[in-house]
Amino acid sequence: MSRWKKRVAASVLALFVYEALVLALDRLGLIERLLSPSGAGVAVALVAALGMYALRLALIFVAPGALVGWALCAAIEARRGRRGDAVSDRRRGGRPRPRR
Repeated sequence: MSRWKKRVAASVLALFVYEALVLALDRLGLIERLLSPSGAGVAVALVAALGMYALRLALIFVAPGALVGWALCAAIEARRGRRGDAVSDRRRGGRPRPRR
């Protein structure tokens, strides 16, 4: 698996984790816990909220760049593949490739 495909897969996984964190924070009652603090509950909610917001920033800024980069790399490789065959055919004078 290429580096760009791994980044795209990681971005999709981060999106699923983000959605799971949002649902978990909703079920935990983040706002209610912050408005009526009870010690350990607030600490858990704050850590989860900070993780969710950090993941949100990564999804907003990093994931789109990874997707665009992957698309550019795929387009460049496809273009090189087509040009490479045409150039090598011209160099050989139209003869078939030698067998190895």
